[in-house]
Amino acid sequence: EVEPRYKQDMADIKFCLSVIKPEHSEVIKRYYSDKFITWEEVVSEAGKSYSQLRTWHNDFKTLLNVITQHGVEFIRLRREALQA
Repeated sequence: EVEPRYKQDMADIKFCLSVIKPEHSEVIKRYYSDKFITWEEVVSEAGKSYSQLRTWHNDFKTLLNVITQHGVEFIRLRREALQA
């Protein structure tokens, strides 16, 4: 059972992973799934450049930060857009 204070964090992370490209999502999941893996190992496994994967990672962190800071506002805007 997950502590209630972490449930929203997990929901935010899952949402962010669901809206980015699948290839990007796999890289992010790989990095965070193993606390012993280095970023260099993820880069090597993915067969992409370091800078490209670092950009994906930074973009994910930025998106997650925006969602955690403004999530309620995004939900409201989405509902309004769907009703229009």
